[in-house]
Amino acid sequence: MHGSSIQEANMALPADIRISSVEAATLTGTRPRVVGRNSRRGVHGEYAHDRVVRLTTDEGVAGWGWSRAEEEEARRLIGARVADVFDPSTGTADEYIAFDLALWDLAGVVLGESVHGMLGDGGSHPVPLYDGSIYIDELDPDTGRDDGVTPMLDAVRTGLAAGFHAFKVKIGRGYQWMPKDAGMRRDIDVIRAIRDLIGDDMRLLIDGNNGYTPEEAREVMRQVGDCDIYWFEEPFPESAHECIAFRDFLREGGWDTLLADGESSRPDDFDDIVRAGGLDVVQFDLRFYSLTKWLAYMPLIREAGIIAAPHNWGSHLSGFYIPQFALGCSDVSLAEIDSATMPAATTEGYVFADGALAIPDTPGFGIGLDDALFTAARDETGWTVE
Repeated sequence: MHGSSIQEANMALPADIRISSVEAATLTGTRPRVVGRNSRRGVHGEYAHDRVVRLTTDEGVAGWGWSRAEEEEARRLIGARVADVFDPSTGTADEYIAFDLALWDLAGVVLGESVHGMLGDGGSHPVPLYDGSIYIDELDPDTGRDDGVTPMLDAVRTGLAAGFHAFKVKIGRGYQWMPKDAGMRRDIDVIRAIRDLIGDDMRLLIDGNNGYTPEEAREVMRQVGDCDIYWFEEPFPESAHECIAFRDFLREGGWDTLLADGESSRPDDFDDIVRAGGLDVVQFDLRFYSLTKWLAYMPLIREAGIIAAPHNWGSHLSGFYIPQFALGCSDVSLAEIDSATMPAATTEGYVFADGALAIPDTPGFGIGLDDALFTAARDETGWTVE
């Protein structure tokens, strides 16, 4: 094991520590390039923005993390005992779930334990990552610009230079950016060109963002099934019937491709698809669903014999939260990172090499927070409740 488990050590939070202040701010990260479209949304841009809170106790101990909590929610947290709002074995109490990631970090700091250790260190180390930034970069419908497959190949080359061994490619151009037939042809050309570029040993994932019909998704696989696609994410708006039929189609075609979905779904409505055998990979977004709810969902993942791969995009910080979760729990697949430079967040303890991220044993998430930069961001974009 990479570390010790809080559950095994039977550790508990001190009963007398209370939360005395909550500060909120928006932190900005700069991506290596401007990221283009997916099938449904326009240009994603050069920046990633993380809304965060910092929780400080009456003993001066602090933890921080992504949160969209509002001031009124923060007022209810002031004076609360940390032990009443967070249990190291199960996570955050429902009433305070808006502060989930910050509470995991705070509890880890108080206990001197990493988040992955609190989760049980059930995963493998280091954690493999994939580059999820291969978007539809070549098109600008407003100007008529169409640069062919070259921009996506350039994006993959950037990822290769950074050390990635797995790439997720956005497809579904025919949903709105190109005529359907031409969009399908371009999608296929891009997939095949990227497979040729990265060779046979790296993982290639594709993501339709629900931009196809089920039959169009089948046609994509007929055309690129020989490209060894690791998973096909959100090929079409999901239903149990269509997902089961598509999985059957994949197996009948002799492909090992996994069907992945769930990032934009309501988890309560998703259980039927999982229980019916409609998926191989479940992808609820770690921030919006919460780490605590993911932990509670993992028994169903194991019961169904499938894997988890929490979604991330638009967050630099979640690219570190998800690997902590993956190292802490078994049955978690590749982790998605939205690469960016965020001066306020320091991540020196995390080391990325050969396609995988080494995770520190530092208490909490092990992500440092520059006090001066955070304070400036708080004063400009946030608030303080004491």
